[in-house]
Amino acid sequence: MSHHPMKELRERLTTMGLMKKPTLKSWTKVIALLGIVLSLYFVHSQIPIYWGLLLIPITALFTTTLSMAGHEGVHASACNSRAGNISLAALVFPLFCGLSMEYWRDKHNIKHHAHPNVVHQDPDIHSWPLTFSQEEYQQSGKLRRFFQRNLQAYFFWPISLLVGHLMRWDGLKFLLTHPFKNKKKRFTKLWALDLALMIAHFFLWIGLPLLLGVPWQITIGFYILLWALVGTYLTAIFIVGHAGRPIVTEYDENWRLQIETGRRIKTNRLTSFFFVGLDYQIEHHLLPSVSHFNLPKVAPIVKKYAEERGWEYEEMGFFRALIYSTAFLHRAWKTPSIQIDSSTDEVIVPA
Repeated sequence: MSHHPMKELRERLTTMGLMKKPTLKSWTKVIALLGIVLSLYFVHSQIPIYWGLLLIPITALFTTTLSMAGHEGVHASACNSRAGNISLAALVFPLFCGLSMEYWRDKHNIKHHAHPNVVHQDPDIHSWPLTFSQEEYQQSGKLRRFFQRNLQAYFFWPISLLVGHLMRWDGLKFLLTHPFKNKKKRFTKLWALDLALMIAHFFLWIGLPLLLGVPWQITIGFYILLWALVGTYLTAIFIVGHAGRPIVTEYDENWRLQIETGRRIKTNRLTSFFFVGLDYQIEHHLLPSVSHFNLPKVAPIVKKYAEERGWEYEEMGFFRALIYSTAFLHRAWKTPSIQIDSSTDEVIVPA
């Protein structure tokens, strides 16, 4: 560990106090956001439907921001204690969002963070029927290849309306099949908590309003539309962090991989509030346990760290990144992946 490439960087951040988790700030933000979204939901119940349709993009934006706070809890970057992080993640993910925190930990923390933009390893670049790599395009069937060449960039954003609901479904499947896949730890306390809170989610969002006399059309319609918009907002937040950055087949240095497959999004203090740290995608990937409250101070240090080693550190504004990421979907099927070889300080395009 004395020669670990991250040792000096971590020591500096620790000395500056940037590795500490501001527990009080994290809970204050979550509680404030919960108060905002509950107030917005109440307003929706008191106004005509046509006014509600005009308000719902704002409601979905704050709902998305609260949902992103659960991401911090699962990364254990919100609180100093394990119990605090689990409590925050459980409140936000399975109870509020209906999203399994154990599913998210497996998909996001374990698979995506370990291998960002790596072919066959990062689940975020393998999403049927889309392709983010030339390799996957070549392995697709004729009909799917036609879609990827000619249509995927146009259908991507309409498909994003399904993301919130599909992740919830995938999480439920993950929980229900877990006891049959992991024979050593079939029924853990976290598994039971996750499942119980997901059931509570559906009762609070659908069962309770119906019991209180809210028409089923309004209850179901509001739930579907709200979480559809949340799915699109989440897609916009996540895609700008990685889309259009190199797709990798092989690499020999994970730290360089974390930096060169990510993108820093330039924001101001207001817009950064809604990203909950994912505008600092590079820093978050390199140091996932750092609180998003500390990332603005960490960013210039990481940027200098990358530039001193000759690694590419990309940053751009949100709307430019959104356009760039969407344009990438037009050419993803024919964009070759690369190999990162740190011994020669080169990137290699396979023949």
